[in-house]
Order: sequence, then structure tokens, then C-alpha cells
Amino acid sequence: MKKLILQAILIITSLCYAQHLKSPEEFLGFKVGEDYKIANYETIQSYFKHLAQFSNKIIYQEIGKTSLRRDMFMAVISSEENIKNVNKYRAIIKKLSDPRKINDEEAKLLAKEGKIIILVTCNIHSTEIASSQMSMELAYNLITSKSQPEIINALNNVIFILMPSINPDGTSMIVDWYYKNLNTEYDGAQMPWLYHVYSGHDNNRDWFMFNLPETRNVIKVAYHDWIPQIWLDEHQMGSNGARLFLVPYRDPINPNVNPLIWRWQSVIGSLTATYLEKLGFNGIISHALFEAWWEGPASDCGLWHNQIALLSEMASCNIASPIYIDPSEVKVTNEITTYDVRINYPNPWRGGWWRLRDIVNYELALTEALIKISSDYKEELLLNFYNMAKTAIEKGKTEKPFAYIIPREQNDPVTTSKMIEILQLGGVEVNFVDKEFRIDNVIYPANSYVIYLAQPNGRYVKDLFEEQNYPDLRKSKNENPIVPYDVAGWTLPYLMGVKFYQVDKPFEINSQIITEPLYQVGKINGKQGKYFIARAGLNVNSTLINRLHKNNIPVYWNVEKLLINGNTYNQGSVVVEISEKSKEIIEKAANNLHIQFDIVDNIAKEKLKEIKKVNVALYQPWTANMDEGWTRLLLENYEFNFVTIHNKDFKDKNLKQKYDVIIIPDMTGEVIKNGKPGGEAARFYRPKPPEYDSGIGKVGLENLKKFVENDGGYLITLGEACNFAIEDLQLRVTNVLKNLKSNEFFCPGSLLKIQVDNSNPIGFGLEEETVAYVSDNIAFNTTIPFGVYDRNIVVRFPDKDLLKSGFLLGEENLYKKAAIVDLKQKKGHVILMGIKVQNRHWTFGTFKLLFNAIHSAGLRS
Repeated sequence: MKKLILQAILIITSLCYAQHLKSPEEFLGFKVGEDYKIANYETIQSYFKHLAQFSNKIIYQEIGKTSLRRDMFMAVISSEENIKNVNKYRAIIKKLSDPRKINDEEAKLLAKEGKIIILVTCNIHSTEIASSQMSMELAYNLITSKSQPEIINALNNVIFILMPSINPDGTSMIVDWYYKNLNTEYDGAQMPWLYHVYSGHDNNRDWFMFNLPETRNVIKVAYHDWIPQIWLDEHQMGSNGARLFLVPYRDPINPNVNPLIWRWQSVIGSLTATYLEKLGFNGIISHALFEAWWEGPASDCGLWHNQIALLSEMASCNIASPIYIDPSEVKVTNEITTYDVRINYPNPWRGGWWRLRDIVNYELALTEALIKISSDYKEELLLNFYNMAKTAIEKGKTEKPFAYIIPREQNDPVTTSKMIEILQLGGVEVNFVDKEFRIDNVIYPANSYVIYLAQPNGRYVKDLFEEQNYPDLRKSKNENPIVPYDVAGWTLPYLMGVKFYQVDKPFEINSQIITEPLYQVGKINGKQGKYFIARAGLNVNSTLINRLHKNNIPVYWNVEKLLINGNTYNQGSVVVEISEKSKEIIEKAANNLHIQFDIVDNIAKEKLKEIKKVNVALYQPWTANMDEGWTRLLLENYEFNFVTIHNKDFKDKNLKQKYDVIIIPDMTGEVIKNGKPGGEAARFYRPKPPEYDSGIGKVGLENLKKFVENDGGYLITLGEACNFAIEDLQLRVTNVLKNLKSNEFFCPGSLLKIQVDNSNPIGFGLEEETVAYVSDNIAFNTTIPFGVYDRNIVVRFPDKDLLKSGFLLGEENLYKKAAIVDLKQKKGHVILMGIKVQNRHWTFGTFKLLFNAIHSAGLRS
């Protein structure tokens, strides 16, 4: 009787859900993927809350805030029984993720009992809108059994985590822009601002640095809270090639990834393609277009965490507007142009209409296929997950390197601990030693971080610390070099200016695992004197300077090396006169910036120079420039006093009355002057509304020239903007790389040695030899100064052995060439920064070059 009553209750409950649970079409008022119809993030979020309200097969969970303070969420979908016991299955995965805590027999039992966890991330790139729309229909189908029975049954073995958008701010931005311009002459025009407020498309380049809150929200789920065994990141690509890319990738692949992952990628990709072919989908390609070399994208970062990381790339339409592609316009890859049937592309798509709904259909099918495949191989995949972690641990014990040692006390100890924080966010286990210790005949300093590679994520550590050597895949040296998909080298300590030791031989010391970085304790040494002084070298010294300026407290640099009470203070140490007001700022900075101050008595005035407060302007074009966004984030993070300026601001003849420093990020002269690309690309440019469809123009150029030459302003140009400054401001310097072909010089995002003049204010606080990120064909020859023109070479390339990590062809073209030049141009200065001193907020080791360039304007104001 009780059983019958229970069944009746379940039937009634089921009917109740059916009466209240709305399909996406009912909720939205249109079918998912309908032409010209898309839902913004808030609508998608509301729908998932609705699903969770009326179904016990789904959990709605908020995972953090976005850059613009939206709530970011995910959905956990499975069978009712699995949802009830979800914490039990998370605990099983935690155990399997660390073979140091269980044995093989326990692992087999856990694999049998456990459920495989899949993470699917959607819509990181906001213009690639389909996956966010698809997610609503997919979730509805899974919890209402609208999917095929085999898919619903698969959920008994699968806990499915779905993130409908991992860039929520951009999703709503793109929807608003699309509807605003639909059926106007500006339909299809690029949005004038970044669809991630700081990074735009580069939000998919942040997955080893974790600068963005959205990235941190996702990796907390992926590396700490849930630890999925499979992670699929769904994207879109260009319109006129294959309809869908599925793994496996093309060469090269990363050598630190467990080979089992590459094999599983091939299996899952092939089974998914087979599943789609049976359903009648065509135009599916693999072994092409995309590579898995580096750490930066969401689609690949799981590869070094024993996770089977997958990428799908769908052909795009025009957001939600259908497009027609003539058969003659179809071009799959450079290798497949005419006879287009290949072993990796056996069923070509040959043109025709392409709609948002087409993309949704493919993505629904490929995601459901992943659920089924994962269920079919559940136990094997879970054991595979355990065994890959076990292999990583064994390699850490038996192969080189055994450990890395990172002394906390360095030129910039705060950035050193920041690097440890980044590693811990990435799931790395870090130890700390507070006493000096010896390994063989080498004595290592007290207060050092120790990272053993015998840990589940040991291959991740190795990949971040070793020097990359991007393979030269050319068939002959006469061919142009193969261009990496993004960068060639990313060695983390080099990017951050951190010194470390590699130890190859196993050793044992008394160290403790730490759960957060042990930043040096900020303090004030001494009791009586006239000045506070903080040593040069710390990036956060600029934050201190900016806080002092904000409170109208004078601040100084020593422009000569000082020896006081047995302590040496290099040029660029921060000096502040002691007062009640300054004491309050200094005490807070010691506490929350981790700066150590000394109190000293007398410093010769001639050895000090006041850094006066300057007004900084950062140019933001209407072309959604990512370098501008990253630079803006950097300036905000270090509390610079700056404003964003646009094209109209350059109409002011008296720029110097408002700004002391103008920064132009990495962009071409055509974009700066005209707001659009030059050359062949100009013919294919889609015009934007008039208020966004221009550059600074002729008038702006003249006013910028006056700002520098007549009014004494400072112009800082980054990357390609240096060519604009050289040519349009007629500077007496030459970019010697500008006209070289790629088979003569090629440096695709690599780390090179540089030499710094650290007696120059722009070089204050840096070591004489360090490492810089180089990705542009920019290096300078200067000329002998005369009259009102002068030059100082702040950074130059050495004359041999430049490459530290990545790929470099034609390095002789850089020997002794200038990388950063401070040009005195009549009354003002133009500072050309050819190396990427602030690239993507990665290059902590060279941030000071930009910071000092800004501060140096205050030395002369």
C-alpha cells in the first residue's frame, strides 16, 4: 500500500512539474535559434532559475561575480538520484584526483561507484552566441527526457555541469548591440567597445594567469571544487569553411601532456563525429585549424590537470542573422582549397544558407554525444583520470626536474608571492621553508617556496617553469615559418621577473604545505628620522606613489645610489618625508601592499628628485582594442590617476592643459588616424554608426604633435603604435624590422633577453639583464642627437643568445638594437616601447617600464 501511495505522489509531483515547467520557446516567446532572435544573459539566467525551481534533476549555483558585478552561474544536471547524492560523488572524484591518498584497488572500487563529471563552458566569446542559446534547450531536454532515451539513461553515470556563458557581461552587450543595429545600414558592424570590459576576445588568453574574475570563477570549479574529468569549451569560427571542428588538433602538440589525453581526444572526437554523421550532419573536420601547444585558452588549460580538454568550433552566421555562402566562397583551410574530400574531412559542406538554428542543432547533438560517450566509458575514464595523476606523481619522483625552489626575497618579493598565488589558483601544491637549507653542496636561502613535481598537477608546474621550444615545422628553410595559433613561449617566472632554482636530484627537507602565499610582512624599521624609504624594484611601489599623490603628499626618487646605515638603496627607491599624514599612508601600505620601509635621517637633497603628480590619458579607439583594455586593467590595479580619452578629445588644441601623459596602446597608424584598417582590409571593413566610425584625424594628429613638441607633453606608444609615432610625428628613429619578411625575422610571442639601463628613470628598479615578451616586428636604430632633439636608449637587445623561451628566427636582426627609446622631441618626449611591457597583464617583470615612464613625466613637470 505504501508503495502505491508513493508512486501516486511521484505521478502527481511529475504532473505538477509538467504543468509549471516551461520549454525555452514558451519562456522566451520564440524558438531557440530562430532567425533574428536571441536571449541576453539575464533572460538565460532567469530561465535556469525557472528550471531549478520546478525540477529536481538540476541545481542552479552561482559561482561568483563578473567584472561588471553580474552574478555568474552554472547548472548541475543529472538523474534525481545523483543530484541527491552529489556531494558523495564529488568526494569520490577528490579521492581519485590524488593517488597519494588511495591505492589501485581503492581506485577501482571508486571508479565503479563514482560518476563521471563533465564540464561544458559556453560563449566565452560573446559574438559566438549560439552555445549560450543552445544551453537552455539542452538543459530542458535533459531534465524533461526530451532527449533520446540513450542520452537520458547516460545521466545515471554522468554529472553534467553546464555554464551557459563564461562571459555574461559580453553576452548582454552583444545582444543589445545586435538589436540596436538590426535592419539598419550598420547591421553586422563590430561593436565599438570590448565585449569583455578589459580583455575582449583575449578573455580566452587568461587561463594560466587568472587576471579576470570570470576566469577565477571557472577554475575554482574546474581545479578545486568539482574537478571534472572532461571539459568541453564550445566556440564558433569563421563562416566560409567547415561547419564544425572537433578534436584531435593539428601539430604541434604540447610535450608535457599525458599521451592518454591525446588518445582520448581522438576517441571522443571520432565517436562524436560518427554520432553526428549518423544524424545527417556534414562539414565536420579534425586534425586542422587549431593546435594544443600552450596554456592560455580555456579549451586547453585542463590538459595539464589530467582532464580531457576538448574544443568544438562551429561555423558562424551573423550573430542571429542567416547568411548565404556561395559554393565558390567555401574555403576550408589553406590545405583544402579545391578537391575538398580528405581523410580528416570526408563529408564536405559545399555552401548554402547558414542559420543560428543550424549551429544550435549541431551543438545540441555534439554535447549530447559527449554525455553518451562519457557514460559508455565511465569506469575506464575515471580510472584513466586516477592513473594520469599517478603517472604525473611517478614522473615527478623519477624524472627531471624533481623540484623548483623560489626564494621569496628577490628584486620584487611581492610579485614573487603573487606568482605563488597564481600557481595555487591553478591547483599547484606549494611548500615553504623558513630556514636555510642545503642540498648537496648548494645552500638555499630561508623563506623559500618549494614546489615538488611529484604531485597530481606536476606536469602543469613543469610546463609553466620550463623554457618552451616551439618546433620548426617547415619542410625546408626556404618556406615561411609556421605561425603558432597564438604564442610560442610563456615561461611563467620569466614573464614575472622571478628567479628560481631547478633541482633534478631527489632530496628531503623539513617543509610545510601552505594553502596561500606567504607574502613578506610589510613593516617599518627604525623609530626616529626624517624620511621613510622603500627599496626600488617592487611593482607595488607605483601603487604607493599613486596613493601618496592622491593625498597630496610629496614623494621622491633617489636618482643616485644611496648607502645609509650599511644598506644600499638603488636608484628609484621611494622616499617620503615623515609627517602625521604620510605616516598613515605608509603604515597602510606596509600592511596591504607588503612593502618594507626603513626610517632614515639625512639624505642629500641633490640625490632626490620629486615625482610630481601627473594627469594620464589612455587612448581608447572605437575598434575594441584589447591592448587598451589590458592596459586599463593594469593601470586600475596599480591605482594610477588616469582617464580614458576618445577621438573627439583630440580636437582640443590644448591637450596639455588636461593631460601630462598620453598613452597609445598597440594598434596601427591607420586605426589611430582613421578608425579602420588600411590596405586590402579597408575594402572589407563594415562601417559603424558615424560617432564610432573615425580616428583622431588630421586635426587630432596636429594637436598631438603640438602636445609633444610645443607644450612639453609625454607620449608613450606601445607595440605597433610606435610605427605611427615614428612616421606621423616624424621622429628621428627607424624601425629596422618593419619591412622584413617572416622568413627573415619571425618572433611569434616569445621571451627574449634584454639589457636595461637602470640608471635611467624609466629603468629604475629593474635588473640590468632581464626577460621581455616580444611579438611585433619592432626594434629601433637611433640617430645622433642635435639641438632640441635627443634620445636615450633605455632597453636594448644583447648581441647573442637572445631566445629564452618560444621561437625566434633571424635573431641577428636584433643584436644591439634598441627596444625602448626615450626621445626628446623639442619640448616634450615620445617614449617608444617596442617590447610588450604590459602584454595581457602577464608581463609583471616589465610592468615597471611603463609605470616608470609615467612617473618620469613627473620628474620634469
